[in-house]
Amino acid sequence: MNTLESMRIDKWLWCARFYKTRSLATEAIGMGRDTINGQAIKASREVRP
Repeated sequence: MNTLESMRIDKWLWCARFYKTRSLATEAIGMGRDTINGQAIKASREVRP
């Protein structure tokens, strides 16, 4: 994967080891635990490095 490509936020949180599994990351996002600039996000949100 090219380092400049975007990635789903749930996958990034899992790859960065914030969560043990991707499904735990998705669940936490759905419960509103993770935000970007104070706003709730969806698991499918794309992020870039």
